[in-house]
This record gives sequence, C-alpha cells and structure tokens, in this order.
Amino acid sequence: MKPKSGLPFSDQLVETLSPQAASLVLASRWASAANRRREGLRAAHAQDAEALTDLLFSYLRLKSSKGGRISELTLQHYAESLRKFLAFTGPPESPQYALNQLEPEVFEVWLLELQTQGLSASSVKRHLYGVRNLMRALAWAKVLENDPSASVRPPAESEAAHTRKSALSAATLKALLALPAQMYPNHPTRAARDSVLLLLGGSLGLRAAELVGLDVGDIELTLGLVTVRGKGRKVRQVPLTQRVSRALRDWLSWRSGLKATSPALLLSLSARNHAGRLTTKGARDIAAGYYQALGLPPEVWGLHTLRRTAGTQLYRATRDLHVVADVLGHASVSTSAIYAKMDSQVRREGLEAAEQALWEGD
Repeated sequence: MKPKSGLPFSDQLVETLSPQAASLVLASRWASAANRRREGLRAAHAQDAEALTDLLFSYLRLKSSKGGRISELTLQHYAESLRKFLAFTGPPESPQYALNQLEPEVFEVWLLELQTQGLSASSVKRHLYGVRNLMRALAWAKVLENDPSASVRPPAESEAAHTRKSALSAATLKALLALPAQMYPNHPTRAARDSVLLLLGGSLGLRAAELVGLDVGDIELTLGLVTVRGKGRKVRQVPLTQRVSRALRDWLSWRSGLKATSPALLLSLSARNHAGRLTTKGARDIAAGYYQALGLPPEVWGLHTLRRTAGTQLYRATRDLHVVADVLGHASVSTSAIYAKMDSQVRREGLEAAEQALWEGD
C-alpha cells in the first residue's frame, strides 16, 4: 500500500475495513504501532489475560483473511485456548514460562499435557491454532521477533475423519425426533420448541450457531425457505421440508403466547433467561437431554451430530455432493465428501454393485 500524504499508515489500513471493523480498530489500544508495542510488552509481562485477548481479537480482525467477518464463536474458542495456555505457563507473579522467552518445546509439552487430559487430537489442534494466533499477535506488536510456535505440529488423528465422527441411523433419528412430544405431553410449548431445534439440526443440517442465530423474520413459510447466516457471515437460503414447516407453524403459535421482545426464533424457557434468545450452551444441553434419554453414548451428544446426520441422510437420498454442499453451506464440495464416507450403506451398495458386475457374466 502506497502512503497517502497526511495519513498515518495505521489510518490507511483502517480505510480498507468495513465501518464496523474500522471502529473496533480505531477504538482499540492497539491502533498505533508505538502504543501497540508498549501495551503488548506490559500485557505479556503481566500475563494479563484480558489485555492479551483484546490484542488477539484486534490482530485477527485486522490481519486475518476473514477480517471483520470472523465469527464470535471462533473468537470465543481462541480466547479459551489463550486462557488454557496461560494457566499452563504459570501464575502471572511467578510464571514457569515467560511469554517473551518461549521455545518450541514449551508448546510441545503443553500439547502433550492437553492429550493426557483426554482431549482429542482435533481439540488439541484447535487450541494450538488459537495460541499460535496469539504468538503472531505478539509479533505484530513487536513484543516477539517471530512466532516461536511456528515449527510445532499438532498431533495426528489416529483414525480417518469419517470413522471418528458418527451420524445417527435413520431409525435413531426418527426416535429422537419423536421424543419431545413423548417426554413433555404437559408442556407443549417446550415440546414444540425442542422439536424445531432437533429438526433444524437433524433434517436441514444447521450448525449450532446458525440455530440459535435464527430470527423469526428469517422464516418464510409461504415460500418454504429459511435464511441462514453461516460461517464467515455468509448467507444462504435453505428450503423447508413439509415436516419442518409444520413444526415451525406449531412452535410459532406457542411462541406468540410468550410475548417475547427478542426477535430470536428459538427462545429460552428457563427462569433465568425466560423468552430471551436461546444460547448455544442451552441448545446443546437440550439436545444432550434427548440423547441421554435414548441411551446414546456421551461422545455423540453434540449438536454437530445432528448436522452430520442430516448430511449423511441427504447424500443417501440424492447421491449428489453438490446438493449436500449447497444445503449445509460448505465452501467446497470436498468438505461434503465426508458424508459419503460416513454412510456405510452407500459403501455396501458400491461393493455389492462391483461384485455383481464381476460375476454377472458367469
């Protein structure tokens, strides 16, 4: 970028951002290079989690490829990784490892410790990437000369992705979707809400953040469409099936009686947040209750299990990865390929067809 007369370089960078992202940067203590280094040194020396998180967020918004479009969920994950790493390095007053004197081996020891705590290889990898972005932010602030974690590699998965991540069978999904009405016959409002939550995840494949981020205005029952704001704030429209449309009409009828001021489609029914937007944790807890009622193991209790199930069922019905990618909001068809691998029925049919072709001439 060529300098413009009368404009500091940091101001020129801000001009390239969206108004919202620009306001975040300008209001930040990290806006100027001199202030960034001074505040960065202080935060690193004190191992100040709040200040370091603020530095990390400012760096990601300004320097990452997604910039101002980076999701709040990603920021939360990276903040969690930062806190875990600071807990590992030791208390601020007497840390075992100072942030400005880290060697690659420190990160490797930390990754081993995370694995001994029972974290999966994918979770360990996510934490490494979160802390790696912190190191890059400190290098951006001139606190570090370079990223000391750059040569560190995350642990490899021992299994292929499609064997690690399970989807529910068609029979199990049907049983799950029938549970809200069975478990809450005297609480039709809850049954209606939970049915919509499970259907949007298990039939349409919405992500957790997409589910709780839906507003009533995103539902167009006449056209049979729902507008979904996905990763990177990309917007897509997903068709509503007849079953999902019926469940939505039922829930919207019960929802109107709650007199909610929130525009959210899915509302909390807890005393603490009654008629407020359902949180991601709340949605996960709801799904976990139904998984547990079916006797399913804890490793499948996540909302993403519903999304994987929707993807698998959609591929089984269409055999078209482009349709799967379009409905689930995948940036690449290659991402959707895992649903073909996860479906054992598809593989079995392929083997049977190959065997038949081999022997049909006999």
